[in-house]
Amino acid sequence: MRGMWGTLARPRHAPEPAVLRAVVIAIALVQAGVLGLLARRGSWLSDDLEFLVQGGRGFAPAELLTPLNDHLAPGLRFTYATFAAVAPLNWDVTVAWRMLLQALAITLFGLLLLRLLRASWWVPAGTLLYALSALSMPSFMSLSSGVNNLPAHVFGLLLLHATLDWYAGHRVRAVAYGPVSLLISLACWEKSGLILVTAIALALYLRDTPLRPWLRRTAPYAVALAVPVVAFSIVYATYGQPSSGELPGVGTMLDLAARAFAVPVAALAGGPWSWTPISGAFGTANAPVAALVLGGVVAAVLLLTAWRHDRRALLLWASVGIYTLATLFLIAYGRYDVFGDVFTVHYHYWSDLSIPLILAVVLTGRAVRLPIGLVRFGPVVPVAGMCALLGWTAGSVVSTAGFAQYWDDNPSRAYFATLRAELDEAGPSVNLWDTRLPGALSNILVKDSRLSPVLRTAEIPFQLQASTSEPRLVDDSGRIHPARLSVWAEAVIPPKGNKFCALHLEGVNTVTLPLRLRTPQVPPAAWFVKFSYLAGRQNTVELELVGTNGRAVQVPVPPGASVAGFANMYLGPTPVTDLAAVRLRTTALDSSLCVGSVEIGLPQVSG
Repeated sequence: MRGMWGTLARPRHAPEPAVLRAVVIAIALVQAGVLGLLARRGSWLSDDLEFLVQGGRGFAPAELLTPLNDHLAPGLRFTYATFAAVAPLNWDVTVAWRMLLQALAITLFGLLLLRLLRASWWVPAGTLLYALSALSMPSFMSLSSGVNNLPAHVFGLLLLHATLDWYAGHRVRAVAYGPVSLLISLACWEKSGLILVTAIALALYLRDTPLRPWLRRTAPYAVALAVPVVAFSIVYATYGQPSSGELPGVGTMLDLAARAFAVPVAALAGGPWSWTPISGAFGTANAPVAALVLGGVVAAVLLLTAWRHDRRALLLWASVGIYTLATLFLIAYGRYDVFGDVFTVHYHYWSDLSIPLILAVVLTGRAVRLPIGLVRFGPVVPVAGMCALLGWTAGSVVSTAGFAQYWDDNPSRAYFATLRAELDEAGPSVNLWDTRLPGALSNILVKDSRLSPVLRTAEIPFQLQASTSEPRLVDDSGRIHPARLSVWAEAVIPPKGNKFCALHLEGVNTVTLPLRLRTPQVPPAAWFVKFSYLAGRQNTVELELVGTNGRAVQVPVPPGASVAGFANMYLGPTPVTDLAAVRLRTTALDSSLCVGSVEIGLPQVSG
């Protein structure tokens, strides 16, 4: 059968490797630069800010090994700790870091193709496919996703290079950096371990000896790669907090599987082409039927081509399928109960799929041969291939432009620019309520969405609910306004009669006071408290709000606050609770203070 096929017409002169390397580097620099310009149009969002605040706690092993939700990602924590130490709340520094890793990933991919294909124009073509793939673009924009996925690309590709080194006879070099690359990748994103499937597929693709000798040759390298997997598994079992979950029913899983496989199928057409307008900044794809149909046709042609001309390429296609199935089951188990089918169109989970997918496309395409009778039409084939590449590029550009449209509406950059200007004008003595970030910059999954930890991490001077003045309020646009506490309830303090002080707390004491509600219905909320007092010396006092079910929540005291003199103390916000009573507690034997009033409410702009 092979004798019936002739090779495609190729350019008269094969490109020089040095020229191909230069083209690969040029593609990497240009594409990383374009994505960097797009990323600058956004700014910090939800997880970015929470992780930055956590990174501000430093590089201690205990901090790096603290789980992030149900993830154990010391590499991610280390990266955010570096951002917090070097340039806190400086978005441009994070963009430069992402540009560097993106350029490295593209360069490593292109050099991998050069090692696999030698001097071939498929090298720059494949590099361009990888660089422009919309699968990884959203993860570049979103910092928290990029800190997971960009190292997965860079160190995953280094692992593939190490695999090539092993089979090329450079065993010491392969073992020197292959396992380390895998460990670093796992430390940034546990799911990146799926690159091992691609490494196995690539090793089998390169196999040129019978299976048994090949297995004996591979065994030492496999053991070396098992070491970081086992080591990370032990650390995860020791420090991780995996969430409990369960797989949905068979019917739901089949529907999710169809959605999951639609991701690589749409990518083969340069998809997804369009994005959902409600969360475009996070890469929620909305591929139209046309993209799926065209991608399906491309997939069928490529699979048939691999079957007819080079069945070894099917190994890479199998790695794409295994990656997709593994992602489906992992995320369905841990995320479906909370997010439903969102993960199937959330490209955070699909970013590094571009590595095996583009490898499969390139290794299939370069194997195409024409029947002997059609060799005279060989010169037409490169033209057709170029047209296909241009069409795919057009689809990718449409996908990127569509994503950029929503990313450009990102409110965070304007918010922080306005807030910085307002804080600079107000000066370091500005006194602020400890309110939350705007809803557009946060989400319900963020454990602490307050603004104050972000400002502290950024080393911006301000006062937090100090007793020296009425705190001011930061609105959703970043502007600072005079504010007051809108009171919803107040403590019922016994009448003082002829006494100087109606409620005098001395020594170690606890008193619970009922509340008088200002309105008939008071919803549960994260409450603030204005505590008026008179004290002759420094006192320590604790306040709790008691809900209708008897559950008490602590009222946070601002850092550095003290109870002395005649003043007001502003406390909160509390965990969300309803209101029934307030409890005051003094803890020192020499405590002595007179309680004036306890008002509970929410800050609002004055006037």
